Amino acid sequence: LPGFSPVVQALLGTLFTWGLTAAGAALVFIFSSRQVMLAASYWSLLAPAIEMAEESGRYGDFAFFPVAVGFALGALFVYFADLMMSVLEDVGHNKNLGSLC
Repeated sequence: LPGFSPVVQALLGTLFTWGLTAAGAALVFIFSSRQVMLAASYWSLLAPAIEMAEESGRYGDFAFFPVAVGFALGALFVYFADLMMSVLEDVGHNKNLGSLC
């Protein structure tokens, strides 16, 4: 944007990306959050990864396989991280109670 200082340009760019993120997040009120997240993960992550695997020619008819393995490992990581967060929360909560007594 000619005529604007770099600070104003950075602010406008930040506000623009924030607005687009907020608009995308607002879709949760229209659709269920599960549908929005599945669509976002497929179109922005999985489809390009499958296309890259197909273009590499290394996997043949099984170009989806490395992407599926990565997706499954990511889901397992999130699941176990969620379990660990609840365990750590309980441990931290018990520590705080012990120091109050």
